[in-house]
Amino acid sequence: MLPLLAAGAAEASVTVANGFEGGSQLINCALGECFRPPDTMGAVGTTQFLETSNGSIRIYDKNTGAVQSSVNMEAFWAAAGQPGGAGGDQRVLFDHYTNRWIVSGFGPTGNIVNIAVSNSADALGPWQSTRITGVAGTTLDYPTLSLDNKGVYIGTNNFNSSDVFTGTSVFVIPKTSLFGGAPSLTDMTTFTTPLAGPNNGAAIQAALNWQGNPTNTTAVMADSKISDAQVFYRLTGVNGPAATQSASAIITGSQYTYYGDGGRQPDGSQVVDLLSPRISANVAQLNGKLYSAITVENPNDLGHSGVRWSVVDALTGSLIKQGFIGGGGYDYYEGSIAVNEFGEAVIGYNRSGFQTDDTNGDGLADGNISFLARAFLVDGTGGLDQYGSDMLLRVSGISDYHCSTRANPAACQERWGDYSAVTFDPTNHHDFFAIGEYASQWAIVPNVTTTERAIWNTYIAKIAFAQSAAVPEPVTYLLVLLGLVLATVSTRRGHPTTGVSP
Repeated sequence: MLPLLAAGAAEASVTVANGFEGGSQLINCALGECFRPPDTMGAVGTTQFLETSNGSIRIYDKNTGAVQSSVNMEAFWAAAGQPGGAGGDQRVLFDHYTNRWIVSGFGPTGNIVNIAVSNSADALGPWQSTRITGVAGTTLDYPTLSLDNKGVYIGTNNFNSSDVFTGTSVFVIPKTSLFGGAPSLTDMTTFTTPLAGPNNGAAIQAALNWQGNPTNTTAVMADSKISDAQVFYRLTGVNGPAATQSASAIITGSQYTYYGDGGRQPDGSQVVDLLSPRISANVAQLNGKLYSAITVENPNDLGHSGVRWSVVDALTGSLIKQGFIGGGGYDYYEGSIAVNEFGEAVIGYNRSGFQTDDTNGDGLADGNISFLARAFLVDGTGGLDQYGSDMLLRVSGISDYHCSTRANPAACQERWGDYSAVTFDPTNHHDFFAIGEYASQWAIVPNVTTTERAIWNTYIAKIAFAQSAAVPEPVTYLLVLLGLVLATVSTRRGHPTTGVSP
């Protein structure tokens, strides 16, 4: 008899299949860009992995890590048809629906966001592009990027000429406008919301949805800059010229305690700036539920930061479940999440602490800033159950990442992030690719410093679920029903079943 399987029950394992080095500050400096932080971002396609950072666009063979292209961001945007350069904050996704890439980032002036779309699945190009111009007199910051099969969604934080945060904008672009030929903003709808109340959020993240959008409605989550909570609203009519936006509301139970101290390091410093509890990576939608991760104070380890994951109903905005990655006296931060239709999920994140021990024997302090990932299975309620142990992907080579030079360390905080990313392979959804930041070394940065400075690097890792690791919920329910039927038949024949869960 077939055993009854709980939703998402595991039968096999999840492993780090392979990993390779990404870009670095030194690589970007050699390309004429020396920005900090890197704003680590990337996505996996059919054969390639595309990484964006503040300074460069890099393309790798996803299986070997071989570098296929490495250009500065101005050169990339110029080749795509947007002369004048770009200022960073770039995002990238591979569109599973059309097998094409989409990249966004700052334009040449503060009120412009560039958008580039590839002509094919080959990230080497060619690319075509367009640009969004924001409200006059407004500087657009922290642009986010998301999509489904009906629309592309770009959110921005808006600042006035005095660099004061004034609210947000979300640009809703029908998919046919950007992917139907030469990219255009035909039928785009713009919603600009002033910062006038606790329900108006920042760092807007529309849902990234690979299951289609039959209702032409997209859920949005953001961080309330006033209420220390998360907000929710919906966009409707996203595939046409007259999209509408619902009122926003605080997600009950999403309140948090802001962690304002810096991340700890083995040298005793707390100079790693973990930023605000914004949702820095995509909000993933699966089966009508939204999955996200933020950095806040961990209530289970007070005085330390943790990565809090949340599951929210995509229709009502009600909180279903949440949990924390953290503890042990470490700080955890910069989380990103992806969830596939098999109920498999991966969260990538950083960890650091005062710990100077080397318990794993790699010759480095356990408290060095490390890039890790944790696997989960989606349970019957849509919540996440940890699956296996934390996976250590890359450890920083130095124990004291600082905002100043090595010879003159200062107490100021060095900004980390601003984001990381996890995406799953369009050719095998059981394979996840995570990209994150670590600190590699002390080095002299050409044309920037004459003494050594801590250098950021990125790392890319493939995390593979065995294909029998999780059972999709519809299959699970059929197996449960079959088990109940067989149990009933067997009992009626006078042969009670054994070893079967009710």
